[in-house]
Amino acid sequence: MAFTFINTLCLFVSFSGLLFHTHAIRTPQARVWALCKPTTNPVLCFKTILPHVITAKKFNAYTALEVEILITRELVVNTTSLITSLLANPSNSKNLNDSLEICSDQYDNMLDSIKDTMSQVQLRNAGEARFKFSSVLSYLSACTDEFDNSPIVKECAELYDIGGNCLDIMKAIEDRESRLRRRGAGSPPSVLSPPSVPSPCQNEVGPCS
Repeated sequence: MAFTFINTLCLFVSFSGLLFHTHAIRTPQARVWALCKPTTNPVLCFKTILPHVITAKKFNAYTALEVEILITRELVVNTTSLITSLLANPSNSKNLNDSLEICSDQYDNMLDSIKDTMSQVQLRNAGEARFKFSSVLSYLSACTDEFDNSPIVKECAELYDIGGNCLDIMKAIEDRESRLRRRGAGSPPSVLSPPSVPSPCQNEVGPCS
């Protein structure tokens, strides 16, 4: 009797744990963390995406990606304004102004790339979106390479992290879609039409004998 009671108790505890785990992985927090965990800066990813999706009726990776890209765009716009403000300082050296001008051009290019990226995301084309967005970090490197002591080092570091998160999410989406395509290609069609078999009287005129 004791043995049966213990077995029943263990089974109940295991089942309860399974229910708890199943419920937990369905929460927005758990799903966002699962998406963000492999990214360049998981904590930043989680903090920036979660507030936008926690009340959403439907969560998916593309929704989260759009949020992260828009935050990237906001950071680029704010940094562009900062660069414009720094350029207005009459005490700047010529070298500093030259470097800031280069960065201003690079940040303008980033905005164009982000616009192209969003077009591809809206088409649910993660591979092409990742190709378009990768130039954002290339433009960032072209800016940061101009400085020995950058006046926008904090902004560049933030952009590197959040931009890296975007690329990581795109790659995760791309890999998942690729796996689903391979799985679909390997499975048999759900409905197959039977092969057409000609009737023995197909070419006969009148009663078939």
